[in-house]
Amino acid sequence: MLFERVLRLTPILLAMTFSALSWPGYARAPTADEVAALRWIDHITGELPADKEEDWWKIGGTQHGLFAKRYSLAFAGYAAAALGMRGDESQRAAVGRVLGNCLSRYLKRDVWAYSQSKNYWGQKPWAPDPCYRENVMYTGHLLQLLALYETFTGDVRYWKEGFDFVWKDGRKVHYTVQKLIDVTVEQMRTSPAGGVCCEPGLMFFPCNNHPHYALALFSRLGHGDWRADARRWEKWALAHYRKPLLGGGALNLLRHAKSGLFYPRGSAGLDAWSILWYEPWATDRKEALALWREAAAKIDWEVFTNPADAIIGCEQTCCNPAKVPPTVEASFLAAAARACSDSVMAERLEKPLDARYLVRKDGLLYLDLNREWRIGATANRILALALSNGSSFRSLRDAPPDVGAVPCKTGAQGEASPDVL
Repeated sequence: MLFERVLRLTPILLAMTFSALSWPGYARAPTADEVAALRWIDHITGELPADKEEDWWKIGGTQHGLFAKRYSLAFAGYAAAALGMRGDESQRAAVGRVLGNCLSRYLKRDVWAYSQSKNYWGQKPWAPDPCYRENVMYTGHLLQLLALYETFTGDVRYWKEGFDFVWKDGRKVHYTVQKLIDVTVEQMRTSPAGGVCCEPGLMFFPCNNHPHYALALFSRLGHGDWRADARRWEKWALAHYRKPLLGGGALNLLRHAKSGLFYPRGSAGLDAWSILWYEPWATDRKEALALWREAAAKIDWEVFTNPADAIIGCEQTCCNPAKVPPTVEASFLAAAARACSDSVMAERLEKPLDARYLVRKDGLLYLDLNREWRIGATANRILALALSNGSSFRSLRDAPPDVGAVPCKTGAQGEASPDVL
């Protein structure tokens, strides 16, 4: 009887084994929670009825907050990619669909319209182009979503056909992946620091991680080589952003590009965002781990004794978008801890968050927070879950799967920068 059962199960076990082996380095199959989490991301990024659309995506109307749509969409795509690294063919197909939906939403005018205000770039001669200069807080995520989409699907339509930004007066600005890389890398190479500004004249460490990780993926897919540009920025950033004079974290919040002055204070959430996305592309992972140890040592555990208690009402969170509640910072910190293989610190942050807010409902898994923070915080919590079970963006960079991509040859923008520090 036992022998017969083994024979019956053999084809299933072999299929599971070959499915896992089809993506190098990811032998562990997704858990039930991960399957439910991917189902949730697929649901909220797909086509929703009008009332459900508003329930999930009416988040911060000005798009200036830390969980504006551009961030929530990007984080949702990244979480899906982390889940899909160890999934079977159907789950990877779902990830491709999610990333495609994230890109479709990301290109909609309401996501990037903030860039056209007079306080941003709306008065510049290149308006309404949201990508031509600075704004790496948008373009960096767009590049990373595009790179992940191609990695999971092998689809190079955005290289060949491109995409349009359509302004409300009908003007269209056309881009391809090639053009987006060109304008981004050109700014890296003309910047004395090697970075790109997020806002007019202001340069942040975390935002610059996303284009560098995207370029690393594109390099592995055969589109070019930008390692010299990455090393130049990395060396400068690690030497200059660390150890804020007024404390608060391991990294200075921002740098004023023209004067060269830093805002001399950091925060735990900014450290977490920075390290979470520095680790996947760091030249030497030990640098990211060392930075994490610095950041972890500066965490104010008085704030995080029970981080789930902090998300109370609008007056404390969404009406002040610069103030990220500890609940949300905990989701970032847990993901950064997982990326840096610090399970002790991760569990210390995850357990109170899960105990109060983790919901398993209708086959979906998410954090039941208020609408301003729900998608972004949930996506980071899901990312931590996937990383804890063996997913790795660094491994994805080093060994992307063979999904039939057809590399497009790049031009001079993929050549090594001559002024490496």
